[in-house]
Amino acid sequence: MRVHTVILLAVLSLAVFATTAQAHRGGPPGMFGGGLGGGFGGPGLMIEHMADHLDLDDTQRAEVQNIVEAAKPEFEALREQLRANREALESLASDDPAYATQLNDIAVSNGQLATEGTLLFTRVRNEVHAILSEEQLEKLERGKERMRQAFEQRGKRR
Repeated sequence: MRVHTVILLAVLSLAVFATTAQAHRGGPPGMFGGGLGGGFGGPGLMIEHMADHLDLDDTQRAEVQNIVEAAKPEFEALREQLRANREALESLASDDPAYATQLNDIAVSNGQLATEGTLLFTRVRNEVHAILSEEQLEKLERGKERMRQAFEQRGKRR
């Protein structure tokens, strides 16, 4: 059950971060490749785990799916922009007189994209939270707390 809680908490964050991180991989869709289907089975599978863990009814499941699908073009656009920045960074020549300026431009762009991604993730998360019952939200919070504790314990072991 705790595994489902971790998956639940990771579902939206991984949906965002997996898609943006995969821009760096540039591979085909799949387990660790590019595309929205990548990363630990993809966000669709994680959403199913979340729906099962929180006992979402059919209406809630459909609403969550609609929220994620509506945000998908925005996530894809961010991923594409990050991919373009990665390629631009890889093509920089350190002996180019404009190197520092170009590097700074890419860094600023990556910062803006991180901000946009954070805002998008937060918006999607809030939309999902709005369709959850109080009981489901409490269950979600308990799972977050268990995950925090697990990460703290993990950090103490290192």
